[in-house]
Amino acid sequence: MITTMPTFIYKRHIAFHETDAAGVVYFANFFHLAEEAETHALASLGSAINAREFLYPRVHAEADYLAPLHFFEEVSVHAYITRIGSTSMSWKFEISNSKGICAVVKTTSSRRYRDGRPAPYSECEYAAYAPLMP
Repeated sequence: MITTMPTFIYKRHIAFHETDAAGVVYFANFFHLAEEAETHALASLGSAINAREFLYPRVHAEADYLAPLHFFEEVSVHAYITRIGSTSMSWKFEISNSKGICAVVKTTSSRRYRDGRPAPYSECEYAAYAPLMP
């Protein structure tokens, strides 16, 4: 069952290069799907990642694989922010096809100034991300 949380929905078809010889999506490509959805979700808020001022290293990533995805299958990624800390942001991505959820990916990124110091989110930024939070 897909979440009832406020989500951004990203849709596309699975490309040939994302699959193995059997036409099944290679497991690491679920992380690529999640990152694509994250990028589009942030852009939908008018809030692009500021890569000139900040670094956003991933500090945690996990995935539960529930069912395979196949070449040219339409996929939907329901993306939402689960937590924003002072200098970190956590996401959950539910990746599904027409039959249901195929994988759940969770990631956390830290935000740093370019010199490596922690970079806190502002109150304005918290408010800007609110549409994608429970």
